[in-house]
Amino acid sequence: MSALGERDAASVRDVLVALERDVEVTLELGPTATPVTLLAAGGREIDTGAETRRLVEAVCAESDRVSLTIVEHDEPGPWPRTTIGPGLTYLGMPLGYELTTLVHGIVEAGRAEPALSAASRERLVTLERDVTVDVFVTPT
Repeated sequence: MSALGERDAASVRDVLVALERDVEVTLELGPTATPVTLLAAGGREIDTGAETRRLVEAVCAESDRVSLTIVEHDEPGPWPRTTIGPGLTYLGMPLGYELTTLVHGIVEAGRAEPALSAASRERLVTLERDVTVDVFVTPT
């Protein structure tokens, strides 16, 4: 059974139709360096790796332009980690509203040209070194 309901799957398909090029997604799973127990409604524990795998597989299956590679690690680390294209990384489970972050990350990686304005791209060219931007979200 898909992690997406039919309505959500159709919405994801509708968004991914905008892909202008193929996108590679890599999902890395393994034991977490800092284990956290998450509980769903009703007190059921959530297996973050298994839930993330089901969701990422379901999203990637909605477009022939998206390929998915799953890497299983034996060593503890920051898992689950989803890498989209050459430079977008999502740490954790993209559940709830964060599903939009995952899907739109795939869309951005699948653009022929970045969605950034020309002025922003010109400004980025002036940077003297590579920069990593971290964006943090918390479940609400």
